Amino acid sequence: MTDTVPKRPPTLAGACIYLGALSAILSIRAATVVSTWNGDDRAAEFGLVLDAMRDAGLSQSDAESTYRVLLTVVAVLAACGAVFAIFTARGDRASRVGLTVAVGVSGLASFLGIIGGGFLISMLGALLVVFTVRLWTGEIRTYFRTLAGHAPPPPRPAAVAAAAAPDPFAGTSGPAAQQPIVPVPAAPPEWHRPPGYHQQPWHPAREPLPKAVSVAVWTAFTGSIVAIGLSALMLLLILAGALDYDAIMEQGGPSADMVSGSENDFDTALRLMTALASISVVIGIGGLLASIRVLLKRRAGGVPLFVMTVVALVVSALGFPLGLPWTAATIVVWIQLRRPEARAWFSRA
Repeated sequence: MTDTVPKRPPTLAGACIYLGALSAILSIRAATVVSTWNGDDRAAEFGLVLDAMRDAGLSQSDAESTYRVLLTVVAVLAACGAVFAIFTARGDRASRVGLTVAVGVSGLASFLGIIGGGFLISMLGALLVVFTVRLWTGEIRTYFRTLAGHAPPPPRPAAVAAAAAPDPFAGTSGPAAQQPIVPVPAAPPEWHRPPGYHQQPWHPAREPLPKAVSVAVWTAFTGSIVAIGLSALMLLLILAGALDYDAIMEQGGPSADMVSGSENDFDTALRLMTALASISVVIGIGGLLASIRVLLKRRAGGVPLFVMTVVALVVSALGFPLGLPWTAATIVVWIQLRRPEARAWFSRA
C-alpha cells in the first residue's frame, strides 16, 4: 500500500514566487547600501539612526560599523529567504520554517526603514510580512499538515450527501433491483444507549471564502499592517524630537519648503499629526483584528470588518496626502464587501 502525495495548492507556488522575488530585491538593496557606504555618503542618509546610536554611547565609527553589520545581516537573511522559497514551493517543511524566520525578520527591518529606500522599500517589506503569514493559513497549512502525516480534512457535507444519495434515474430492473433491502437498525432508545454514545459530534469542514471576501480580507489585513507601522513610526519620530522646527529650517531643502508659517503654526500642525497618528494606530489594530476574525470565524466578522472599513476610510481621508495609500486600500475593501456575492455570503450568518 503506497501513500498518496497530496496535491500542491496553487496559492503556495504563487506565495513562494512573490516571497522569493521580493527577498532578492531587498537583499540586493541592503548589499548595495553596504558596498557603497563610503562612496555615496550613506552616513548622511541614515543620520537619524546613527545619531541615536551615538546618544547611546557609541562613537561615530562604531555606530557606522554596527549599522553596516546590521545591514549585512538583513542582506544575508533576505538572500536565504529567496533560497528557502524555492524549497518551500517544493513542499519542504523545514524550509517553510526557515523562510518564515528569514523573510519575517528581513521584511520587518525593511518595513521599518532600516535599509532605507523610502516608501517603496517599506511597502515591499510589508508585502513580505503579509505573504509570510499566508504560508500558515488556508489550504497551504492543510497541505503541509498532510505532508507531516496528519489525516486530511473530511470532505464537505454536500459532497458526502451527493455521494450517498440514490440515483433517481436508475432503473428498477437488473441485478441491483434483485438484491434484498437490508433494514437499517433504528437508534437505541435513550435509556438503552451505552456510555459514550453520541459524545463526539461531527463538525463540518470550514468552507472557503468567496473571491470578493478573500480580496477584501487580505487587503484590509495588509492595509492595517501598513497603517499601524507608518503611524507608529511617525509617533516615534515626533516623540524623539526628530521633527523640530529650528532643525528643519536650518537644514533647508524640501522639508523646509513644506513648513510654512510661524513656529506656533508648526507646533499646532505637529499636535494634529500626533493625534491623527495615534488614532490611526488604534483603527489599524481594529481593522487587523476584524480581518483576522473573518479568517477565523468566517461570517461572524463581517459587521466589524465593514464598520472598521468605513471608519478607516474617513480617518485616512483626513490624513491626505500621507493617508492616500490607506484610502485606496479601504476603497477596495468597501467595494469588495458591497459586491452581491460577499453580501449574500455574510447574510447567511
